[in-house]
Amino acid sequence: MNNKTILFVLLSLIFGVAAVFLAQSWLKSNSDATNPQASTGVITMATLVPMGTLLERKHLKMTPMPSSIIPETAIKTFEGAEGMVVKQNLYAGEVLRSERLTVKGEGSTLASLITPQMRAVTIRVNDVVGVAGFLLPGNRVDVLNLFKRGGRLQTDVVLANIKILAIDQRSSNDENKPKLVRAVTLELSLEQAEVLMIAKGRGKLQLALRNPNDSTKVELALINEAKDTINSEPTAAAVKFIPVVSKDTIQVSTKTSSKVYLLKGMKEQVVKVSH
Repeated sequence: MNNKTILFVLLSLIFGVAAVFLAQSWLKSNSDATNPQASTGVITMATLVPMGTLLERKHLKMTPMPSSIIPETAIKTFEGAEGMVVKQNLYAGEVLRSERLTVKGEGSTLASLITPQMRAVTIRVNDVVGVAGFLLPGNRVDVLNLFKRGGRLQTDVVLANIKILAIDQRSSNDENKPKLVRAVTLELSLEQAEVLMIAKGRGKLQLALRNPNDSTKVELALINEAKDTINSEPTAAAVKFIPVVSKDTIQVSTKTSSKVYLLKGMKEQVVKVSH
């Protein structure tokens, strides 16, 4: 055989081996595509369930899903979901996850919805204070305080980005339409609750509804002229109460970094203090 014949044979062998490898790779990829992935049963929602609902078997269903797409916190047994309280609205077909649930506590369902270290505080509202009935559980509001100082009206923002836990006796927002209410329950830290009570005693309150995507911080001005911002999360106490007793009346003073406010009945007196 001459050199050309040998070269032709070698090229034929090389192309033949390459064709075999390509065929095997194609068959393997098609086999993987036709074989279903390993699946695992997870709990999904059978129907819409509003916030605050106690989960029952009728709300749930078992659905097989590929293991690769199942969230790590997914609930995989009926027993792990039944009797839990829903923290947010759950929709039909949604995979049930542990962070959407909370353990049912003693007392009302509302108590189970309160974030740890926070408190529920209710204030009375009317059609104006309650934003014409457009407030719903889960909304966030700023709290304004209207009061008189030196014979002139003044408005302060006393709390910002506060979550509404309930309106009247309703803690779920299954109805998305305006409804006039008489009371609104807010989720506050203890420090924020103290500020709210001072503001309530000093003048009128007004709620300002926020866009749910608005997380802008607001400078708060009540008895805190150091301009420390008290957000919706628990923070260090910004207000200290100093009981002062006089001969004729009981005074309660509130101390900031540079001033002491003395409340005598319905009158307020400002006393500067040195550091």
